[in-house]
Amino acid sequence: MSFIRLSFASFLLIAAVAVFTIAFGNAQAAKSDMQLCKHQYALCTSALCIPQPDDSTKAICFCAVEEGASMASVPCNTIQPGTDANGIRTVYSAFSLEQFKEGKKVLRCPSGTPWTWCLNKRCTVDPSDSKKAICVCDVLRTEEWITLGGKCNTGTCTTGYWSGATVKDFNEATSFMVKALSLDQSPVKWCQAVAKP
Repeated sequence: MSFIRLSFASFLLIAAVAVFTIAFGNAQAAKSDMQLCKHQYALCTSALCIPQPDDSTKAICFCAVEEGASMASVPCNTIQPGTDANGIRTVYSAFSLEQFKEGKKVLRCPSGTPWTWCLNKRCTVDPSDSKKAICVCDVLRTEEWITLGGKCNTGTCTTGYWSGATVKDFNEATSFMVKALSLDQSPVKWCQAVAKP
C-alpha cells in the first residue's frame, strides 16, 4: 500500500512539474513573439542612458517619439499610448527602422560592457518636447551587443550606457520588420568601427 501511495505521489509531482514546464515554456514563447504595432511609440535604438541613482540595474534613457509601424514582443493592445488626467503622456518603447533614414549605422560592442534593454518599457513623453521620451530600461553586461548610438566610435562602448540589443535579437527584429513592411531590402548599415582618440 505504501508503494502505491509513493507511486501516486511521484505521479502527482511529475504531473505538476510537467504542467509548470508547459506553462512556463508557453510564457517564454509568448514573450518572444514579434508583433507589428501601429501607434505612437518611443524609439530608443540610439538612445544614450545614464544609470539610475538608486538602482544600478536600471538606467534612464532619452528616446525619440515616433508614430507608425513598430515591433514589440508583447500584444499591441498592452502597450497603447495614453494621456492621464494630469496631461502626462505615456508611450512604450518599440523597435523600428526609422533611424536608418537619418543615416545612423549599427555599432557592435563587446560582451562585458554596459548597455540597456528598452523594448516594451513604459516611457513618459517630455512635457516640454513632445518628440522626446524618457524611459527606464534594464542595464545589462552580457553578450556582444549593438546600438545605433555612439557614432561608430568603439570607445563609447565602455563610456556610454547606450540602448542596445544582442546581435541575434537585432537581426531577428530587422528581418521581421523588413518582411512586415514588404521592403525590397534591409536599410541596415553597419559601422566600419574604429576607435577615435
